[in-house]
Amino acid sequence: MDIQIINNPEYFLPDYTSHIAIIANGLFPTKTEIINFLKKAKLIIACDGAIHNLAKIGIIADYIIGDGDSTGIIAREFSKNPYIHIPDQNSNDLSKAFNFVVENFANDPVVIFAASGLREDHAIANFGLLAEFATRNNKTAMLSDYGVFNVCHKGHTIMAAIPGQQISFFCLNQTTQVNCQELKWPLENFSFKNIYSGTLNQATQNQLTIDSTGSLILYRAFEIKNKIME
Repeated sequence: MDIQIINNPEYFLPDYTSHIAIIANGLFPTKTEIINFLKKAKLIIACDGAIHNLAKIGIIADYIIGDGDSTGIIAREFSKNPYIHIPDQNSNDLSKAFNFVVENFANDPVVIFAASGLREDHAIANFGLLAEFATRNNKTAMLSDYGVFNVCHKGHTIMAAIPGQQISFFCLNQTTQVNCQELKWPLENFSFKNIYSGTLNQATQNQLTIDSTGSLILYRAFEIKNKIME
């Protein structure tokens, strides 16, 4: 079976061309297409510690935000503005960065990079934060070398896809029901009995039409299987 990797952020996030990038301190992207999309951001905000990864490829952040526990002198060299110190230990640096964006830049689309990889507990926490963030800015996504996470809100949502693309849905609310026909295994009044119940599906069309009675997280992998699995 032939497998393609199509990591084209502009195709999967057409409404995010003028976005604000938040760089978390997880696994930093290495794919050229993902890094180029990051560079196109109208504003780059690095979480505490993430500035080291930006510095390695010569990207200067507009702001660095955190509690000061993992950023040194490099912050003064690779940030356009003074370091924003927020000592609150009850929220992580990603939450602090997102709060800063919401408070200062209204409803600009937000793309979060490097939210997964490395420590698994951080990654799981960040996926939970994505659902929370999306209640305050409905154009919030997480992007990596491997795929993109979006929140689909209650109601009708259309997302770009590619036939053979690997698709997963996540929802912690067992009363939420979702319908989506453009899948190898269509979802019809589907409810999520477990967190894994909606995972490992495949797109059959160039878009997904999703109707849901509640919010859920959609993952579109950049892995495309040229022959839809039987």
